[in-house]
Amino acid sequence: MKRFEVGARVVEPTYGLGSIIAIEDAYLRVEFDEHGPKKFLASLARLEASDEPPPPGSKSKTKRRRKTTKKTAAPKKTKAAKAAG
Repeated sequence: MKRFEVGARVVEPTYGLGSIIAIEDAYLRVEFDEHGPKKFLASLARLEASDEPPPPGSKSKTKRRRKTTKKTAAPKKTKAAKAAG
């Protein structure tokens, strides 16, 4: 069985080029350049080491959630304030 490290570039016959993003027990998670993340059983994976550099702009491919800010409601006018103004 081949040993890979996180960040290593690999090539897989079906998905093409990718980078290893996690190693979990007997599984490898690979972020492919054109197909996104995939999980492989390490003993059955057909991964080969690659010298190809990652494509430009691929470092932050993960989708980030927008921070939502709570909108505060305008203070309600009381009956006395409505009568005065």
